Amino acid sequence: MFKKQHPSVVSIPILIITVSLVIYILSIGQNLIIPFLIALLFSFAIIALMQYYRSLYLPKILAFLASIATYAAMFWVMGQIINSNVEELIRLLPEYQDKIYITVLNIFEYFGITPPTSVNEVLREINLQSTFSLIFSGVTSIFSQMWVITFYVIFILLEYRYFGSKLKMMIREDINRQKVIQVIEKIKSDVKSYFVIKAGVSFILAILSYLVMTFLGLDFALFWTFIIFVLNFIPFIGSIIAVTFPILFSLVQFDSYYISIWMATGLIAAQVFMGNIIEPKFVGNRLNLSPLVIILSLGFWGNLWGVVGMLLSVPITVILNIILAKIPATRSIAVLLSEKGELDVDEDHDLKANRKELLEKVKKRFKIHASHKKITKKKKK
Repeated sequence: MFKKQHPSVVSIPILIITVSLVIYILSIGQNLIIPFLIALLFSFAIIALMQYYRSLYLPKILAFLASIATYAAMFWVMGQIINSNVEELIRLLPEYQDKIYITVLNIFEYFGITPPTSVNEVLREINLQSTFSLIFSGVTSIFSQMWVITFYVIFILLEYRYFGSKLKMMIREDINRQKVIQVIEKIKSDVKSYFVIKAGVSFILAILSYLVMTFLGLDFALFWTFIIFVLNFIPFIGSIIAVTFPILFSLVQFDSYYISIWMATGLIAAQVFMGNIIEPKFVGNRLNLSPLVIILSLGFWGNLWGVVGMLLSVPITVILNIILAKIPATRSIAVLLSEKGELDVDEDHDLKANRKELLEKVKKRFKIHASHKKITKKKKK
């Protein structure tokens, strides 16, 4: 007889094929998936702000309209900042690039150092116009697809009204339905907390950076403030890129290097204060993700979807980790992704739920068996 194959041996190739297929679909379907995912997260944001307005005793319809109006005003302001600065800035980038090259050579000359050939080659290879255009196109690609995102948001909000009743019809058993609701609520809570805290920290950081840049007289200060605010949502490398551009441009704008040193000191101090002191106090271990996992996630989603993937990497990984933690078969993967190996899973609750589910099944079978006995007795009589 053939030897029975171990289930894990079969599951590994299936898992590899499944993951490869999912990555392939995510890659080829990004034009459809990215707007929908942004629309889903934006719908969460609208609902969260609507609930806040409801807590101020506004009627439901007024709270909904106030939420929409708030976000519309935010996007309008962002659009005005972009339109008033970006075209002129990109036009001046080649001129700034030449100035940066001369400035670096002057620094070497000031210290009496002959610039290495490798430095000259790197400086000549750098194309600020193409680099900045790439980053900027990635950030603004969200705005370019705003009509598609708005279309999705409308239908998601329409479906949201009937989601509870549909869930009851889809999942008849109360225990399983409660598990699904818990997962959805956990996802909503963690994603909302991440965006609220991150937006608050990024806003304060942007204000501090704007004050530093305005005080020192940097050109396009409002635009650099917008870039710092947006790129701060990209973990680790976003804040580095965000402050690099203003510091570089201060080198070519001002004749004195002391202003650039003060600029770098002020911007880096704001980043360190907000990123290493304030943000951890509010976030703590709420996301429950390993820093290594965040870095790998940043690289994976950035390679797959570009700058937009980097912006969405943390929310996507948070959602995946919550789902993996709630499924017993994949809980070990969630432990691996977590920060300290601790999961927000109520095992006692799960055990009680399983016992309750088992008891209900036994009761149903007992009732069926009892009714079958009654029917047979009646037939005998």
